Amino acid sequence: MIVSPDAEAYAEAHSTTETALLRELREVTRREMEYDDMLSGPVVGAFLQMLVRMSGARRVLEVGTFTGYATIWMAGGLPSGGRIRTCESNEKYALVARRFFKRYQEEGGATDIRILFGPALQTIRESVLSGEPGQRPDTDFDSGHHPLDFVFLDADKEHYPDYYELLMPALSPGGIMVIDNVLWGGKVCEAGWVGATDTERNSRRAVQYEQLDRKTAAIHELNRRITDDKQVENVLLSVRDGLQVIRKK
Repeated sequence: MIVSPDAEAYAEAHSTTETALLRELREVTRREMEYDDMLSGPVVGAFLQMLVRMSGARRVLEVGTFTGYATIWMAGGLPSGGRIRTCESNEKYALVARRFFKRYQEEGGATDIRILFGPALQTIRESVLSGEPGQRPDTDFDSGHHPLDFVFLDADKEHYPDYYELLMPALSPGGIMVIDNVLWGGKVCEAGWVGATDTERNSRRAVQYEQLDRKTAAIHELNRRITDDKQVENVLLSVRDGLQVIRKK
């Protein structure tokens, strides 16, 4: 996170308040998980919920469940009968998420939430997308050529560009994709790309990919692709660790 703790606390205090269930999940995450800073937090959660509600989404895909905090926030923005599929490959995280998803349902949540457990790129191809040999789409979720209305990408940073290329064709026209950590602790700002011309960026890219760590390089590449993609409009927000908000035209 590159925003100051004071600013983050102020924003949290003046945004929609998390539910008691979400507050408990945040406390459990802090107590039981080593990397509790992976949790999205109330400000990002409230923002995601608002975007889901405003967009009219009914089918949400999340890449990176962690303990399910952002998932439950987004579920609160869906209409009755809305569906979320969320990808996770860590069983410890998934166990906590399943526990709280069950609580969410028991407390009247109307959203169908299911974890797709395993490597995300593989499970997305097999359980979310359709139309290719060997795929086994989730027929309760898939509506045909455009099975997704809203995507939240928050895991497997090294493969961010791959997820973008895979999921953008499946996103409905007018659909929203939100990508977290696109400032990556400020590392993307330190690499000398800000203010560079296209020619300068192209000449630097090969060298920088060798010098930068793989995650920073992948996030650079993702941000570049989104900026150059004529089928979308986007804004990169300096909220927490950076959020890319993308709308498919």
